[in-house]
Amino acid sequence: MEHADLIVIGAGQSGLATAALASRHGFTRILVLEGAQEPGGSWPRYYDSLTLFSPARYSSLPGMRFPGEADRYPRRDEVVEYLRDYARRLPADIRTSTTVTSVTRQDGTWSVRAEDGREFGARAVIAATGDYGTPFVPDVPGRADFGGRVLHAADYRSPDAFARQRVVVVGGGNSAIQIAAELGPLADTTLATRRPIGWTPQRPLGRDLHW
Repeated sequence: MEHADLIVIGAGQSGLATAALASRHGFTRILVLEGAQEPGGSWPRYYDSLTLFSPARYSSLPGMRFPGEADRYPRRDEVVEYLRDYARRLPADIRTSTTVTSVTRQDGTWSVRAEDGREFGARAVIAATGDYGTPFVPDVPGRADFGGRVLHAADYRSPDAFARQRVVVVGGGNSAIQIAAELGPLADTTLATRRPIGWTPQRPLGRDLHW
């Protein structure tokens, strides 16, 4: 069994930022376990046109400025490259293709087991896995009789496959709004939400809301 001071499960932005700050809290040997083949979490799998709703100047992780023009809104591929570069600079041991299957505690030490049978021990464990890898589609009454496609935002890539079709986007979060806006010019698109969307100008006074 390998040992570390801290094990972080997940190498997305939360896991990488946690690893970057861990030394401030007394952790010297930091191990990051990531199930994918590279760091970056779910970002490489997001839909093609995903754009941050925060400008680059407000999208940096601890210790490394997001490159480029500060007031632009970075696209998915820019974020992926930024996270790759960030991971390369981290003072942490990042193990990719390492899917964690269990975390248990024995005699004051955490034991982490991977899918391939490897075991790791640490005095502290932080779960930073997110939920994008296990998308949930609710069992809506009548869904079994629906003749069309039902897919989660995690499976959406681009609007081309939906051209000239009728599409209902369910939800009012950032991804739902971006996907609906992208589908609009190509498909008969409806956005369905539980309550009216609170539209807010993104750049009042010529500056982004984050300012």
